[in-house]
Amino acid sequence: MQNDILFPIITFVITVSGIIANSYVFFASRRMASMSSSFGTITKYQTICNSMMCLCFLSFVPFQLGAYKSYIPNTHWVGTTAMISDEISYMCHLMIALNRFFNLYLSGFYELVFTIRNTKRIIIVIWIVSIIGCTILYEFVGCLYPYNEHTWSLQFLDTPMCDHLTWFSDFMLNISFAVVTVTINCLTAFKAMRSSRMLVNAAGLQISKQQKQREMNFIRQTFFQGLTVATGQISYYVLAPHVSNEVALFLLTSLWGFVHSFEGGIIILSNKEMRSAFKKCPKKSRTTSVFITTTSLAKNHC
Repeated sequence: MQNDILFPIITFVITVSGIIANSYVFFASRRMASMSSSFGTITKYQTICNSMMCLCFLSFVPFQLGAYKSYIPNTHWVGTTAMISDEISYMCHLMIALNRFFNLYLSGFYELVFTIRNTKRIIIVIWIVSIIGCTILYEFVGCLYPYNEHTWSLQFLDTPMCDHLTWFSDFMLNISFAVVTVTINCLTAFKAMRSSRMLVNAAGLQISKQQKQREMNFIRQTFFQGLTVATGQISYYVLAPHVSNEVALFLLTSLWGFVHSFEGGIIILSNKEMRSAFKKCPKKSRTTSVFITTTSLAKNHC
């Protein structure tokens, strides 16, 4: 199959799947009582950013098919929008990690910092900072980020200034975000597992397979989200410049955007409650369990 057919198919399938998965998470979160909180608010805004990124890459399909080439010079605005979505998503990841961390380690400050109103205010600030920062860096400074026919994806202007600027403003910054986020999530996972065992033992219960699975799902989700984010950055900045094969170059330069498509699927696969959000609530299904994001015994219910 020729690349001018293969690449549009790959882009279309991944981005449309990402839009569907992230939309599912968004609407499922609106139905779940456990997501009507600061944590749920951040998650919903993150899925919006992920969907925005998917739409940006989906818009390249006509160019990959050889159509509307006269519009390619204007695609730097799509690139800037993609960078804005990427930065907001990274900071939402960090916010979610801090939300869990405060809930377990600094519970006395949690209700003060992560109220619904404060959460929305922080998110608004994140959006404003990301929009202004990316617009200045990639539009006014002149490091445009348009669609490139050689890589079949976005590529910064090849100048020494842009190479230096984007290495620090994008790669180093986002890798730092990823490392800090994963570190915080690992500390939270350790604390949550330890606290849940102490609470269950204090209540005279045994940790069930379901509870163990919930804890493992949390760790798995944290691991894969951090892995995909870091892989996307490394593939673009470290691996892609040393690759000449057209297929490999396309995949490596597109992966940083495609990972936003995968995030919706990771959340769905790691969260059983999310998968059953649109199912009818069974009449009698109460089971005592320990939620991974709280330090108190609770009842699971629809």
